[in-house]
Amino acid sequence: MATYAQFTRTDFSDKTADVQEIRKSMLEIERAFVARDLEPFERLFIDGYIGVRGKPVYNARDPLIRWDAATIKAGKKLDFETLSYESDHPSIHMFGDAAIVNVMKKNLWRYKDSRCLTQYQATELWLKLDSRWRLAAGHMTTFQCDSMPWQPPHPALAAIKSQFKPTKFISPTVETEIRELLSKLTESGLRGDDNTDAFASDFVSTAINGDVSGDKSLLLNALKTPTSRASERYRDDEVFQNFGNAAMYLFRVRSLAKAGETKPEPPIVFTVIFVKQDGAWKIAGSHASSLQD
Repeated sequence: MATYAQFTRTDFSDKTADVQEIRKSMLEIERAFVARDLEPFERLFIDGYIGVRGKPVYNARDPLIRWDAATIKAGKKLDFETLSYESDHPSIHMFGDAAIVNVMKKNLWRYKDSRCLTQYQATELWLKLDSRWRLAAGHMTTFQCDSMPWQPPHPALAAIKSQFKPTKFISPTVETEIRELLSKLTESGLRGDDNTDAFASDFVSTAINGDVSGDKSLLLNALKTPTSRASERYRDDEVFQNFGNAAMYLFRVRSLAKAGETKPEPPIVFTVIFVKQDGAWKIAGSHASSLQD
């Protein structure tokens, strides 16, 4: 099993109540997984919650709010059960009415007689909407147990078709502003200039192996990747999403198969989170994972 660098610092300056509310909501979600209580998922996840574990899914809340509902109502024993679900030392970074949470989640689950401890290194975007904190998006890098037991697709996932294209798009103005920021960032990086003005002071990134740090190099190298498919490595599947004073940019970096290879390396999925500070967009967080997850 890989080791994980984990931030433990939380910004409590004038935000104690907000941090406590987010932490309380996280505990509610953890208990809901174990109890199969669907109400917290409906209340705490926004409609159109974006979940990234492989391909980004733009209706990732839908299976949760219907999860095992029919089986529970019929009083039948569940084939799938969550035995425990815990968040290990969440780090909460506050940016006004947006917050980025970095956390290792530990999910001990059972399918019939088989058990497995699945761990997720997660980056979450929380938003304060109508005076209440809600979960807008989450990108997770998965670490499965050794000898992963066989299991069929969960019926809730099989019954609801995943949406791999967003139904809500960013405003043209915000997309233009963020594209201009990315363009300047790429140009300054190619010149070797300092890029710190584009990043929030609490910027945090999660690397492909799950390590959490303030390192910007992986993201900067990805942003330098051209969008032309004539290149050995190229960037595509771009999606912009806007949440008021927070926004997201999702994309993939793909590689062509090298000479002698039967297939190329798996694509790398990136999530970049922006926040508005003093009227300007700043990059506050990023998460990268292999699509083979």
